[in-house]
Amino acid sequence: MRGPTDLLHLLTRAERLLARRLSTLLDAEDCSLDAWRVITLLADGSRFMTEISERAFMPPGSLTRLIDHLVEENVVYRRGDDLDRRRIKVYLTARGRRLHQRVDGRIRADLGDVPLGDSLGDLLEALESTGRPSRSTVSIE
Repeated sequence: MRGPTDLLHLLTRAERLLARRLSTLLDAEDCSLDAWRVITLLADGSRFMTEISERAFMPPGSLTRLIDHLVEENVVYRRGDDLDRRRIKVYLTARGRRLHQRVDGRIRADLGDVPLGDSLGDLLEALESTGRPSRSTVSIE
């Protein structure tokens, strides 16, 4: 590997190949990849909209539209936070939990051949801990 550009290309390619494979499974459930990202985040417990937006890589407006749709489908519900009513928490419904369990099982069965070593986790941890480049390392000419 020659550098960060090659790494970016490889990660992008891996993400797109995985998304293509997941989309086939998700289409059968009439579930988008963005909806699946949100559902998997909520499978671990309720989350605030701001956290979902950050962790699902979705702008707040797009997330709000998606959550509205998932509420209509009875997959999630939302409530104001008890301490700060301006903050909205989102939860999976029982239907959403069943959907997660069903699709997660299919995904695990279908992707069982995909190696997920610790090296990717190590890479992500390193990238997250380094943060953004400092202004001194960026030159604009």
